[in-house]
Amino acid sequence: MKSSLRTCLHSLLFGSTLAALPALAAPPGDPPQLLFRVSADQGFVADHAGGEAVPNFQDRVKIVPTGVQGGAIEWADDGVLAWDAPGNIFAERGTLSFFWRPRYAVGEAPFVIFRVGYADHSSWDMAWLRIDWNGHGFDAFVTDANLARTRVSFKLDKAPGPDDWTHLAFAWDETRGVRLFVDGREVAKVDTTADYDAALDQLGLAGRVMAPYQVQSRYNFLRGSDFDEIRVYDRMLDASGVAVLARRGDLARATPTTAVAIGDDARTAAWRHRYGWDHATPPALQAATNTIRLLGFDDVRDKKAWMWKGSDGIPETTWPGVYNRSRLPGRLDYFQLPDWNTYVEGGQALDLTMPDEPFNRIEIRGAAYGQASYGSDATHLQPLFERAQGVVRSVDDFAERRGGHVRFTNTTQETPIQEIWAYHASDAAEPKGTVKQTYIVNSTALPDYENVQALRRYIDGRFQPAGRSTVLALPKGAGSRKRDDDTLPASPEPIVHVLIPSSVGAAPAAQPLIRSWSYSWENMYDGLDGVAIDLPALDLPATQDGLIPLNIRIKDPIWPARDMIDVSVSVKPNQKRTLWLDLRDRILSADSLWLSVASAAPGFNASSLDGAQIRLVFKDRAEAKKEHVADRFNQVRDNWGFLVEEHTTSKRQRLYSRLFADLSDLLRVDPDHVLGRQYWNDISYNSQGRPPFTQPRAPKGVPLWAFRQLEDLGYARRFVDWWIDNRQVEYGDFGGGLSDDSDLIQQWPGIALMGVQPDKINASMTALSDAIYRNDMFANGMGAITTDELHAYEDGINANSAMLYLNWGDPLTLERLMGTVEAFDERIVLPNPQGHLLFSSNWYGGNKVYREPNWQWQKPYSFPALAPAFLLGDWNADPTGRKLVTGLADGYLAHAYTAEDGQWVLPNEINWATGKTRGGELVKGSGAGDVMHLFWAAWRWTGDDRYLRALDYRALRSGVGSLGNVGENFLSVLGRQADWGKTLVENADKGDTGFASLVAWQLTGDKKYLEALHAEAIETKALYAYMVTEGHWWSDRVEVATDLLQRERLGGIALERNQSYPGHTVSWRFAQDGAAEQVAILVPDPRRDRFKVIGFNTGKRAQHATMTGWNIDAGTWRMTSGSDRDGDDRIDGKATTREFTLEKSASVDVVFPPMQTVVMEFELVEKGTPVDRRPDLGIGRGDVRVADGVVELTVHSLGHVGTGTGYAVLEDARGRELARAVVPAMEAPADLKPRTTQVRLPLPTGIDPANLHVRVSLDGDAEETTRLNNRRPLH
Repeated sequence: MKSSLRTCLHSLLFGSTLAALPALAAPPGDPPQLLFRVSADQGFVADHAGGEAVPNFQDRVKIVPTGVQGGAIEWADDGVLAWDAPGNIFAERGTLSFFWRPRYAVGEAPFVIFRVGYADHSSWDMAWLRIDWNGHGFDAFVTDANLARTRVSFKLDKAPGPDDWTHLAFAWDETRGVRLFVDGREVAKVDTTADYDAALDQLGLAGRVMAPYQVQSRYNFLRGSDFDEIRVYDRMLDASGVAVLARRGDLARATPTTAVAIGDDARTAAWRHRYGWDHATPPALQAATNTIRLLGFDDVRDKKAWMWKGSDGIPETTWPGVYNRSRLPGRLDYFQLPDWNTYVEGGQALDLTMPDEPFNRIEIRGAAYGQASYGSDATHLQPLFERAQGVVRSVDDFAERRGGHVRFTNTTQETPIQEIWAYHASDAAEPKGTVKQTYIVNSTALPDYENVQALRRYIDGRFQPAGRSTVLALPKGAGSRKRDDDTLPASPEPIVHVLIPSSVGAAPAAQPLIRSWSYSWENMYDGLDGVAIDLPALDLPATQDGLIPLNIRIKDPIWPARDMIDVSVSVKPNQKRTLWLDLRDRILSADSLWLSVASAAPGFNASSLDGAQIRLVFKDRAEAKKEHVADRFNQVRDNWGFLVEEHTTSKRQRLYSRLFADLSDLLRVDPDHVLGRQYWNDISYNSQGRPPFTQPRAPKGVPLWAFRQLEDLGYARRFVDWWIDNRQVEYGDFGGGLSDDSDLIQQWPGIALMGVQPDKINASMTALSDAIYRNDMFANGMGAITTDELHAYEDGINANSAMLYLNWGDPLTLERLMGTVEAFDERIVLPNPQGHLLFSSNWYGGNKVYREPNWQWQKPYSFPALAPAFLLGDWNADPTGRKLVTGLADGYLAHAYTAEDGQWVLPNEINWATGKTRGGELVKGSGAGDVMHLFWAAWRWTGDDRYLRALDYRALRSGVGSLGNVGENFLSVLGRQADWGKTLVENADKGDTGFASLVAWQLTGDKKYLEALHAEAIETKALYAYMVTEGHWWSDRVEVATDLLQRERLGGIALERNQSYPGHTVSWRFAQDGAAEQVAILVPDPRRDRFKVIGFNTGKRAQHATMTGWNIDAGTWRMTSGSDRDGDDRIDGKATTREFTLEKSASVDVVFPPMQTVVMEFELVEKGTPVDRRPDLGIGRGDVRVADGVVELTVHSLGHVGTGTGYAVLEDARGRELARAVVPAMEAPADLKPRTTQVRLPLPTGIDPANLHVRVSLDGDAEETTRLNNRRPLH
């Protein structure tokens, strides 16, 4: 474990290769220092680097000989090239410079040129610096510590040609703002002061994201270009300095000698502002011995979402996350990210549940300003303190409180808290402890112990040279070498880093041998309780209020970017004080300890702490273990909840490295931690086998298949209940960003249609749908933001589509889908120059469509957005929707080709303009499985067997099981039992418990396959039950799979994420809440003209249910039902028979008797009129209004053909007619434009409208597409 932890720490610092320590700062007046340079003449390794020179990630880039001078970097559209940032660039100030060539023509489409990412953050892309082509010139920004961006924009008179080199330089300084230079000339600037201090992760070339959990060029961020002579300097160069770099002379010798002059007063002001000392003096240490105890919060919430990042000890992470259309300065631009992981109304208040301990002080880092309140609980709050605007660090003392609830209410939504700490400050004595270790600070000792070198490298990478005053604290008698003066900064900032080696046994080489003595906390049994510091009398001037402000931080030994405590105090000059810092307890690893002390006093330097005694106080292991385990698990829980968005498993990515360190430390101390083991199983992709699990046992008399199906279904119910009850808020969203929330609810319809809480689930979906429109996420039939082909669907089109499954015939939902189909027909899915119907863009939205060559690719992920066309084609045979589906299928088939092995294959991506293909075969592309819905629907609607060739292709290349997301019972419909079916049965017999097992049951009738299928599902869902709920993952990453449950209970898949064409045969609604989880149901081998239902009611009383038809032929049906006493799925004894009309959306009532198997056989007796060819009158949400004694009604025509005349009636609860009006004939919405008419009905006096409803129908009660949209209550 020790070596693993060190590996993780090493990754945090500079990757796997040790970097040489950079030179320290020269005296004032020195010229600008080059931190990083890549000439591209020899390769990608930096010619000069203050940190790591070798790229951290490198893919699809090459050196070409056509640079400004010598070589250049050719960055492919999907390539990445990233160098570690520590030591190579600093956030406080600097200049980035390079030559850039577009390589091919630029246009109006913006794209990323260069990125620098945060070492950690709460935003999805974690962008700290970015330089872009903005469509007419260049944009550049840096991000301050409080999420706002200092941004400049410049418009060129003439766009550069593909082969034109342009020199770009961007400079920043927290005391001056930013400057943008183009070809050596300053073209834009913002004068400001800001807190830019932050740890950085990587710099370089990545279109979509460069962050410590992903480096990627993908989706609409596929646009490379060329680079030469990349440089980073340690300060803001002036115009003369940049001009030197922009000249096309000898690039290697270009040496700027001038920079923007920054005075000492400005630097001092920035320093004091960073620590909050410009606002107030921290509390003085009044007593000889002072105690500050850190309290951990029992819970931290933004609305209903757990929000650890504002209290995790990592300043770069914040509460809240970042809204994608942020109100913060500089954040809203042409890249509106679809992934944002916050509530729409998040960032307004942070709720903190306090432990049952006293506290009297709260420190806050970050720009949030507003009111802090306290109460016994969240409903009884009183003002605690006010935080002023403009403060980035504050300390507030107040009368002692105990336990209860603290809320910070933001005056300006989104303004962040970087860290919030609750303390109890007192004059309590330092505890004796079980063990106490003592160390003495010695600034003259060379910090060359081997076990502190990783920390030194981190410090050198995180701090500019002036901030690197590093000293050792050693036990009395420990050996050391005297340091030279040049090992300390010549003009130091007032901050000192104290390193305490975990063992004196890690002495440097070439020293005398230490014998018969040791001093170490390696393998220490007891836990660290806290750290006592005897602060020496500081012979320095007071800076304010007669005091010297200090900031003291103790870093987490396994992750130095995280503070275990961060306190602000003050001392009087020449006055000693002892400070006992009562930390959250830790069982220490063998890693060394780092404390930092910063001061407002000029002259505070490495020697200021000489002689200070530092004592590590330990306590009983059992007691210490409680906080250690709780904190480490919360750190894992928080980190993995974020990391699942990109599934990172590389230790070169710092977030994963931190996750690995935290989880390893958790399991080091508590190897049997149940949730820790479950998390590790997921994080390690089950490569070590699952944790132990015991299957629940079926009660006597209940078939095992039935018991396990209902156990499986129970997990689905608990999952949906948890998210609705514990995460959905009044606004309607779940806190995952509405975009990701719309992905989450793709799971809702299938669960509801299986009979689980349909009303509750539909209300949840409706609330989310309303939130999407309330948040203005739609424009012109598509998502308002301009985004890639997949997220264009996942920004609300998916939610509209899901709504129809539970609101069949709802006019509002249908007309929204009509608007989307119309938009796709007119703007997105277009005939190309070769006459093929293809997606014409993979970067679009309702307000903008980009059509430049890089963004004209049809991709597999383009097709989920067709869901409205599939649904309208299914609803009323809409000609436009069907044209899009069949036309795209034809266009795809037209680009099929013969592969090298002689097989007929489909391409992955197709360029709209040229018809060229790329990316190999379709099966190589992300989302390939979703494309099969296109060909299935085209075949269903036309009967043309050539569309089925696509399914044969996928089955051949990826296995028959890869067709498992085609929702219908395709195997029997196509008569492929003998080949595809046989293969799947063989797979099931070999242990495949997925789709293969379901097919094996369907073909053999043997329910052992179902028992195995559900055993696997139960174990998997039990393993993930915590993670996908209380783990608070991104809402688009939580799932309880129900596809196989839907096939069993519904006779096909209604909806799973990214599925487009509904395949379910029936749905269920039970009279009693919870009955769905008592009645196991099978619908084996369904067809449109016949199907069977097998049910077992595990309850003690009969359960009444309504079965609704879906993927069936309309007409007269016969139902034959009876009991199966011997388990052969056949009726034994006397059967009952009845006939009735059944069609899509029509229902029949059935009964499941207790503790027995019932079989219901349905067969079509006489075929009726296809429902999708009928007229339809409909009313729905928002169509009924009551005003001035009149019921105003909007009636819609929604069918395939016009309606003819109809009527509207007002009825009471008993069905008595109270008023009637004529509904005039209306056209069908064949052009996708709504067809409506207004009807008025008088409201009788003296009758409560709450008991009334409106009903519409065609004259003669003629057939309609559905009857589900004919009735609506007044309230």
